[in-house]
Amino acid sequence: MPECEVLPLTGKVALVTGATGFIGRAVAFKLASQGASIAVNGRNEQAGKTVVAEITALGGSAMFAQADITDGGQVSSMVDKVASHFGKLDILVASGAGASHDSLPFRLFDELDHSEIDYYIKSHWLSRAYPVQAAIKHLKAADGGKIVLIGTDAGRVATVGESMIGGSTAGMMQMSRALARELGRHQIRINVVSMSYISDAEPRWQNSSDALESKEDAEGKRQGMLENLRKRMLFDVTTEDIAATVAFFAGPASDAITGQTLSVNGGLSTPG
Repeated sequence: MPECEVLPLTGKVALVTGATGFIGRAVAFKLASQGASIAVNGRNEQAGKTVVAEITALGGSAMFAQADITDGGQVSSMVDKVASHFGKLDILVASGAGASHDSLPFRLFDELDHSEIDYYIKSHWLSRAYPVQAAIKHLKAADGGKIVLIGTDAGRVATVGESMIGGSTAGMMQMSRALARELGRHQIRINVVSMSYISDAEPRWQNSSDALESKEDAEGKRQGMLENLRKRMLFDVTTEDIAATVAFFAGPASDAITGQTLSVNGGLSTPG
């Protein structure tokens, strides 16, 4: 972290949920590199403290904030602790919990049981709604701030086998558009970064072979899905690409933007 250069997020405090791995971790490092103090949220204390140690080793400021983001009570308490620790909260990035329980995500609606339907809603929508609601009072106290939600393009493009993932994410996106109007009067901006296949992040169905008849069948279907996505993409997309987009929405360059969803999908699709 340069000592002399005034970085765009210098003096800002950012909470990144689901920051112990993959996209969330990349976002935490990106925002820290731009001067923000980071609250690293996750369920695994050891993994979270490792990310904190890596950020501080680079000259940044970070703390671990433990909570299961599908549990509203844990999230509310965690957000308050973060604001108390740093004295304020300026930026919320809601990521993580996108894994679709323990089953393959591409499944027809009539194959899902009720527990899976409930979990999709929690993991793709409520895991964003809980931290947003908990953060609002702190962002108001800071005279405004930025909220960035991470989602999937299944919420923008109808995809067979992703009815609940897409439906839950679409609900989250619509929520953000309504909140943009509600929160704008308090100088709070809220936007969504949407994605599809990320080449350096483990696919959410990587360890989902139990949902199929055999491990061989699971691996074959998984590889087929990945190859189909890769063939349709025009450009590679990495966790760093997502982190850079989040940093744009978190920083001053996006002050005139709210209520928008930006797909970073390598040209896989072009939703309106």
